[in-house]
Parts: sequence; structure tokens; C-alpha cells
Amino acid sequence: MTIVWITPGFAADEQDHNCIPPLQLLAAALLRKGVDLRILALEYPFREEPYHWHGATVFPCNGRNRPWLKPRTLWRAMNHCRRIIGEKEVTALHSFWLGWASLAGERVSQQTGIPHLTTLMGQDVLPQNRKFLRGLTPGRCTRLVALSGFQNDCFEENTGFRADYTIPWGIDETEIPATLPSERPVDVLGAGSLVAVKNWEKWLHTVALAAETKPGLRAELIGEGPERHRLERLAARLGLERTLRFSGNLPRAEVMARMRQSKVLLHTARFESFGYVLAEAAMNGCRIVSTPVGVASELGVTGVQEPRLAKWLLQTIEQPVNRQPFVPYTMEKTAEEYLRRYREISTGVA
Repeated sequence: MTIVWITPGFAADEQDHNCIPPLQLLAAALLRKGVDLRILALEYPFREEPYHWHGATVFPCNGRNRPWLKPRTLWRAMNHCRRIIGEKEVTALHSFWLGWASLAGERVSQQTGIPHLTTLMGQDVLPQNRKFLRGLTPGRCTRLVALSGFQNDCFEENTGFRADYTIPWGIDETEIPATLPSERPVDVLGAGSLVAVKNWEKWLHTVALAAETKPGLRAELIGEGPERHRLERLAARLGLERTLRFSGNLPRAEVMARMRQSKVLLHTARFESFGYVLAEAAMNGCRIVSTPVGVASELGVTGVQEPRLAKWLLQTIEQPVNRQPFVPYTMEKTAEEYLRRYREISTGVA
């Protein structure tokens, strides 16, 4: 079975573990199942020569996230796609994000008759993506995949449509720790890009409220982004200098290790389609306190207001340390679900 993926970005090499980790893990799971996977990366990595990634062939289009390069980027993607279809018997096209990647996939599908599936990945279900939301039809939605019920509900609220399928991201079984530590020196952990949608201001206020009740609270925030300096200033105003450590960007393996040293992952994002960091934290024995986004309600406790989140945080810190990973879904199951969808759309039999 040959599958062509179209995505804005993919790992630049086999050591680039931080670029869309669940996408890499799904690719690896499909490759283990014998799928011949060809990947078109529209924007990243910033080069044009094809390369191999664990047996998959990646065709970078070098769009560099530059709007004025978009016509050239799409032309390159569709040209690569048509060349692959000319050489191989392609079962399905699969795009990620309802945006330029899905537009390229849909155009090639219409030209060649190869069926096309799209996974809704994040904020592409929100109103600001109206350019791509407004052209949807009931028929197109039969070939859309949501990552969570929460995301599908948001999609329905904003479009009146639902994706026909919901396939959650799974955890790679090779990453599930065999043992978990009995001591966790960090009380509360945050991890993610320091961008506005993650709402780290709420995170800091929640930690500050909890620290008022629990002096000596130990917190760590992992991540980098445009909000960092503003957040550091806010943390200082809240008196968190001795409570909180900003750790910056860390390799994914190191983030996992920090999760195993932390009692609670606090997540205060305004929106998550799934929230893979939540699943990673649960796998590493962290308890989850979060705003009600993505799969948070399936993995832990949720709240909206800072006093409620601080209350949950304090209660959760005092619970016994988790000694067992919590893994509701594996990437093996995710890959099996996508293989089923590929077969269905290629045969027209649901």
C-alpha cells in the first residue's frame, strides 16, 4: 500500500524529534506495518532535496512559511504528488490541517481520482480559518478526521458539519516507561510553546494562587516562544522567583524525563484539538489539571477559573505518586484506524 502524505512540516532528519512528534510516531507505526509512505512537506524543512526518514521518502517543497512563495510551494507539492502517482499505485492521499496542504491534496485528488483524506489538526477548526472552512460540503466531511470529540464539537459549532471520523493520537508503546519513580521533586510542570493560545498567563496566576496556600511549591515551565520575556516579567510581579524555573526549549526525551520528576502537569490552553502533551504526561505518571480542551477531561480534572484550577492543583499534588503509566490509546491502534480509513475510501466501502 502506497500512501502520500501532505503536511506543512515534517522532521528534517531522523534526529529531529521535536517537529510534530505525533505525526512522526504515526509515520513510524505505518512504516512498521509495511506501508510505502511518501511525505510532501510544504514549508519545513528549509531545503529542496528529497531525503529518507526511517524508510519513508520525504519531498521538501521549501515554502519557508512565506506567503509570497505559496504558489510555487503548491506547484512543487502537486508536481511531486503527480510524479509519485505516475510511478506507483497510490491507495490514498492524506493531508494534515485543513489549509494549504488539504487544498493541494483535494486538487490532485480531483485531477487523478485518488481518494483524499484530511486530518483536522488544531486551530484549523476555528472561525479564523474561514478561508478553508467556508468551502466545506457534507460530502467533503465524510473524508475528514477529528482528533477528539472536543475538537469535533468545535468544528460543528463553527461550520454546522462534523468530521465523519474521530481518531485520537496514541502513545508509542516503545516510549511507555517500564517503571516510574517513587519520588517526584517538582510539584507542577508546564510544557509547550510560549505562545498566546497556550494562555500561560492563566498558568502563572494559578501557580501563584496555589503557592499562597503551599509555600515552597516547586514549579517548572518548559518551552520557548515570543511570550517568554513577558511571562518572566509577570512571574516576577507575582513573586514566583523562588517558586518557578523557566527551562526553555529541551529535547523531547528530556521533557519526558522531567515529566517523570513531576507530580502534576498544569495545562491552561485556550484551545487544543487533542493536546498530545497531556497524553505524554499521563504516560509518564503525571496527574493532569487542565482547562477543558482536547482530551483533558479524559485524562484528569478540568476547570476554567484560576481559583478552581488552583484548588484542583493543590488537591492533586497531595495525592499519592502515580506508579503506573496511564495510556488509554496506543499509536498502534491509531495506525490501524488510519489503515482502515485508507482502505475504505479507496474501495468506497465503509
